[in-house]
This record gives sequence, structure tokens and C-alpha cells, in this order.
Amino acid sequence: MTLLTVDQEKCARDGICVAECPAAIIEMASSEDYPVPGPDADEYCLACGHCVAVCPNGALSLDWLTPEDCPPVKKEMALTEEEAEQFLRSRRSIRTFKDRPVEREKLEKLLDIACYAPSAKNMQPWHWVAVEDTSEVRRLAGLVIE
Repeated sequence: MTLLTVDQEKCARDGICVAECPAAIIEMASSEDYPVPGPDADEYCLACGHCVAVCPNGALSLDWLTPEDCPPVKKEMALTEEEAEQFLRSRRSIRTFKDRPVEREKLEKLLDIACYAPSAKNMQPWHWVAVEDTSEVRRLAGLVIE
């Protein structure tokens, strides 16, 4: 599979992917043509997936990302500037925890959501370790303190 695949049945040839690509590696010779990766696309692609995410018709895929991998953004849930400020200013790091485990399903959902955080070239270099055993958590916390 090449870096960029265009489903010609779905592509409206609207040029949105070309306009929105932050690395400017997608080209269209004319409005009659389909988007194609430029000559240095493999080298300069940021692997951000933005081209796939912004295509309103789900016509683009990357060799590692399909339209189905991009959950739709609900515009009606977008935060206003004031709401974003309130959210960020009211955030606290509290170190008093409840004496009950977090449900596995909730942990898995949170970790899945965390994977959407941006990273350089979308490399997502993080790895997760979820420790459920209370005594093991205490032992690891002791190692961190030392």
C-alpha cells in the first residue's frame, strides 16, 4: 500500500485535503484530478492523519490510518473560549484517593482516549502500564520516592 490512498468513488475532488495538509505534501493538478502524494511525501509526511480526518467523504486513507479510525468531531460539543479557560483553570491534581479500584472498562477507555493526544510526527511513543494490585502500587510508589 502507498502512503496515501484515495477512494475515487467517494472523493469529491474538493481539495480540502490539499488545503489542510500541514506538510503540503498532497497535490492536485486540477479540480478534475484526484489528490495524490507529492514527490517527497514519504519523506516529509508528518503522519498526523489530518488529511484523513478532514475529508468529509471518508475518501482518504493512509497506510496506517483509515476514516473508520477517526471518530467524528461533534461540533455542537466544541468548547467556547470561556468554557475552555474554565476547564483548564479549574483542573487540580489531588493526591487523596478513594479506597476502591477504578473499573477496568473505565481505565481502558481513558487509556484509549489518551492515545489521541498529539505527539511529534504522531509517533505516540508512550507505553502504558496499569497496575491494579494495591500492594504493588505502594511498592512502586516507594521506589519512586527513593
